[in-house]
Amino acid sequence: MFTKIHVSKSNFIWIKWTKIMICSLLLGFTASLFALIFKHVTENYEHLLYNRALHAPALFFILPFIGLTVIYFLRLYVFKNRKNKGISEVLEAVYVKKKLPAFKIPSHFINGFLTVIFGGATGIEVSTVVSTATMGELASTKDTIFKKYKSEFIGGAIAAGVAVLFHSPLGGLFFSLENIVRHKKKTNEFFVIHLASILMSFGILFLFDEEPLFATSITNWNYSALPYLLLLAVTASVYAVFLTKTVILIKGKWLQSAKPFLQVTTGAALLGIVLLFQNGLYGDGYHTIKSFLHMDNSLLLTYSLLSLGLLLVIKPIITAVTLSSGGDGGVFAPSIFAGAILGLFIGILTKNYFNPDVYLLNFMIVGVAVTLSATLHAPLTAVFLVCGIFNSYILLLPLLLFTFISKYVSKKVYPYTVYTYSFRLQKQKD
Repeated sequence: MFTKIHVSKSNFIWIKWTKIMICSLLLGFTASLFALIFKHVTENYEHLLYNRALHAPALFFILPFIGLTVIYFLRLYVFKNRKNKGISEVLEAVYVKKKLPAFKIPSHFINGFLTVIFGGATGIEVSTVVSTATMGELASTKDTIFKKYKSEFIGGAIAAGVAVLFHSPLGGLFFSLENIVRHKKKTNEFFVIHLASILMSFGILFLFDEEPLFATSITNWNYSALPYLLLLAVTASVYAVFLTKTVILIKGKWLQSAKPFLQVTTGAALLGIVLLFQNGLYGDGYHTIKSFLHMDNSLLLTYSLLSLGLLLVIKPIITAVTLSSGGDGGVFAPSIFAGAILGLFIGILTKNYFNPDVYLLNFMIVGVAVTLSATLHAPLTAVFLVCGIFNSYILLLPLLLFTFISKYVSKKVYPYTVYTYSFRLQKQKD
């Protein structure tokens, strides 16, 4: 015979909040540690293979074949022959109650790792977002109390993962707010879960003494640069639309009538040819940004604007080809790469012909922020992620101003991001 146990309302509330807090802390710790390991493992082997290819250039052509072919067969025989759809599948989980199956964690980890280290022109950011979102989904199934907070746990896990990748807990929080749960009601549970998760991300960053991605020494900025930074913001808005439409168009049309393996090999061949002549586009391209950051200004000013322009044109195309050929990733890292190159391009023009007192480094930093903002339609995410990866808040005010401008102009020109467009298409199919 069962005995009914009476639990008072106050005890139930205490139990509920205790469980939510413990689960959020554990989730934040797990997502943060996952992102930390993913980041370092990928970075280490990307640099190893890139340096090998520098000494044996034929590898720039061969490596994409290896990476994309292995991903193709893994997807076919190990991961249920399902394509990874990136952030759009997270939005489906949050807004149309689709599930993120557990295999998404190893699938995105392995495929994202293979894509980047073998030269695919994207990054691990989107792979991290989907993997950590899956952790949030799984956490929400562990107790009946958690089931109604599925989107909160997904958002909290993503916030922790992104915070570690970019050395910015605030960046992780705003990424979730602006890109994942933007249209969800913000309850007390939402803020507790998110704050507990990013608290753990801060702890992981502190515990492992993580270095920012592009640590720099910014000392100043001057008001005379503002008109040129405004030009950069508007240009970045138009460029972000070009990047978005290029990825959407190529992914939608890429060898539609061809067999899947032919799509993979053709994409690998095209990517390999490009890398032979433009190896700065290898992988996420962060090594190229670092090389520019460490160059002397006088050397940067002699850099060919034609070469920079070529990088800007080619980057969206080979990113789209990488993704269309089965590579795992998105437009996060390409936006960072293109933003730095675009900022350098506008900065060199400005310093050489209009205002010699501007700082090229500042143009690169603002370029990253305004391009990210315009591509993701997420200005606060862009501001705090950029402050985190460059380890400086000196440019906070101009960043706030110009990221909102770039987002507004970009959204006026084209109202979708790569992810919201894919989500909209999926909803129409359903």
